[in-house]
Amino acid sequence: MTNASRRGDELGAVKETSFITAVIRAMENDRPDPYLADPCAGLLSTPRSRAMADEALAAGGTIGSVIVRARFGDLALGRGVAEGISQVVCLAAGGDTRAWRLGLPPGTLFFEIDLPGQLEAKEALLEPVRDRLTCRRVALGEDLRGDTWPGRLRDAGHEPGRPTAWIVEGLLPYLRVEEINRLVAQVRKMSSSGSMLLVDAPHADFHRDPANASFLAYMRSRGSAFELGLEDFGGFLGLRGWQAEAYTLGELSAGACAWLPAPPERLCPPNDHHWTARARLA
Repeated sequence: MTNASRRGDELGAVKETSFITAVIRAMENDRPDPYLADPCAGLLSTPRSRAMADEALAAGGTIGSVIVRARFGDLALGRGVAEGISQVVCLAAGGDTRAWRLGLPPGTLFFEIDLPGQLEAKEALLEPVRDRLTCRRVALGEDLRGDTWPGRLRDAGHEPGRPTAWIVEGLLPYLRVEEINRLVAQVRKMSSSGSMLLVDAPHADFHRDPANASFLAYMRSRGSAFELGLEDFGGFLGLRGWQAEAYTLGELSAGACAWLPAPPERLCPPNDHHWTARARLA
């Protein structure tokens, strides 16, 4: 396979998977006992995205990391906004619906960045709830593995000198290590004191657990190597300038995060080895 072909496969894998997570959030929202409320996600649950979600779950995919990181991020973002953060940047925004459903203050500038075409598709599906946008949303079509998105973000109104809440959910497994390092460095460069980073990543045990072998094979078949696995996510972020609190799903289920309601055991199965983190710049 040529580099161009591989890159095309990877782009397709990322774009398709973003709506799979919306389907999973819609499924959770419809439960009688939801841990996460996302009434907008159902609009992104199309026949195609539901079929892809069914396929991924049948291959061994888990829902816990998707639901828990979303609730974790909702609460952390709410705390950040209450503390005065008024600009948010959601990278690989895909099926994220926070700008529509969180009732953010009108003065909040909410940037979304994803592959060209992805955000337009989401906007069309969310047209019925357009009136729920209480903040100013700016959408940018960019490949985050390139070097042009920081400049476009600044041109669109982002001010690096003011605190920013960065959301990077479900993206890192699709990047190579050098791409992750470059992305985290770019985010750090565009952040001032008081900024916050909400980010998740697989634990190294995800790849070591035999229960995940079929899912990893499925991801490779779709053009995504899903190679990232970290023993110490908090240390990883700390070496890159962030003061981080990072938790595994098991730790969150045991009540390790004082400000997050402990997720139920059904969302924290033994084979779902994932980190969720909130990091800050002093």
